[in-house]
Amino acid sequence: MTRVGRITSDTMSSAALSVLVVDDTSANRNLMAAFLAKLGHEAVFAVDGVEALERFGQRRPDMILMDLMMPRMDGFEATRLVRERQGAIWTPIVIMSALNSDADIVAGLDAGADDYLVKPVSFAVFAAKMRTIQRLLEMERRQRELLDRMHAISNAVIDGIITIDEAGVIQSANPAACKMFGYENDALAGKSVSVLAAPPDGRQRDRQLANYLAGGTAGMIGTVRELDGERADGEVFPLEVGVTELQIDDHRLYIGVMRDISERLIQHAALAENAARLQRYHDEQQREQELARQIMASQVDSDGLRDARVHFTVMPARRFSGDLVVAASSPGGRLYAMLADATGHGLSAAISVQPVLPVFYALVARDVPLAQLVGELNAVLHRSLPIGRFVGAALACLNRQGDDVEIWVGGVPEMVLVGADGRVRQRFESNHLPLGVVETGTEGCEVAHAPTLPGDQLVMYSDGVIEATNDKAEGFGLLRLEEVLRSHAKDMRIDALRIALAEHLAGASAHDDMSALMLDCAPHPH
Repeated sequence: MTRVGRITSDTMSSAALSVLVVDDTSANRNLMAAFLAKLGHEAVFAVDGVEALERFGQRRPDMILMDLMMPRMDGFEATRLVRERQGAIWTPIVIMSALNSDADIVAGLDAGADDYLVKPVSFAVFAAKMRTIQRLLEMERRQRELLDRMHAISNAVIDGIITIDEAGVIQSANPAACKMFGYENDALAGKSVSVLAAPPDGRQRDRQLANYLAGGTAGMIGTVRELDGERADGEVFPLEVGVTELQIDDHRLYIGVMRDISERLIQHAALAENAARLQRYHDEQQREQELARQIMASQVDSDGLRDARVHFTVMPARRFSGDLVVAASSPGGRLYAMLADATGHGLSAAISVQPVLPVFYALVARDVPLAQLVGELNAVLHRSLPIGRFVGAALACLNRQGDDVEIWVGGVPEMVLVGADGRVRQRFESNHLPLGVVETGTEGCEVAHAPTLPGDQLVMYSDGVIEATNDKAEGFGLLRLEEVLRSHAKDMRIDALRIALAEHLAGASAHDDMSALMLDCAPHPH
């Protein structure tokens, strides 16, 4: 009978194990039952190797205490068969035998045992061995839980994840990878990674993806590349692939993370096509707008604007200006000038003001009074413009001698007459409705008269000039405009105004067209 050592209560463990005791001697089974009970563990019994395999299949104990010399099946064979059947969960096997030769111990460990104790065994040694086994089981349990969590995470991600060994053999593939390549779950494990690579033609397989996934291409580790993959049915599709390398003992393992980017490339192609279509549309619009600009510009008689007495600037907020500046001399030597500002901006505003051009030039050629010119312009615009559209305007007619001027202002800021020193001598407020608002009648066409002096200059401008606002929400304002007039000679004022507006905006976009027209009050040059 095996000798029993002294048992103390402080050797008991709080982690209870299920222990399969395999021994054909009842006294030994009883002794192990007493030891295990004292340590807080549960004992399950078998009298030989055959019964041990049955109990192992039924109970899956946490560990096994295995005798060697037993009928029907000895401990060596039973240990080997348990190892074959244990699967992924490790079951510690400790041989407890009276056989104590080196050959017996080696044979027992080679059969698959984790430890070997020679009978008789003292309780102290047995308890120490059990604590060691418990620690190892706890470590194994934690490692298994960690692996299970990692496996669960790998299975849950939408990207395909595979692991490949140094020989290019797939060790594992998550469900997303299997689905991506058209294989059943776990069907990729054990296959060469080359099955995932797309062939460039019908003769040979492209090795680039295979080499990349197997870490065989220098400079690819740790990078993300776009490569072609091949599904199980032969379909080739684009992949985004990243590979990392793990060094485990003396071996390398490669982890490939793959994403099917077919949909993304389709979207990119659609976006590129839309962008190209928009660019073509934009280019066509630019060509059409340039043609429209040239046609509208051709309607303006530039001869009158080249008169030395005429100074002007037009700074559109967009490609087209809704402001119009025209000037023309009549056969009688009178100088007619108009600054018009149509409602809105851009092409629509520019089109709105175009109908006045042929009427303006035709009536100037007939040397009509300014009041009649205003009435005819109003009638044309009232007929041609839709409701809600109109044209603000300032018109002036300087007589041949340059010492008297007729003025009409409606819907634009006041017109001013400045002296040779640039100071305002007289203001002409906007006291009429814009052109095109109401039908032409005797009212609304009245003009003002003003005598002029040598060196005087008549100044008209659109509201975009004084309302020009910079990034600090500061408007250009009337005071700045009059300061420009006072501080510059008359032939420099229009350029100075253009520069002052640009400096005020400091790169900010103008919200309205900015135009100004200045007439020197001087005799007709011919």
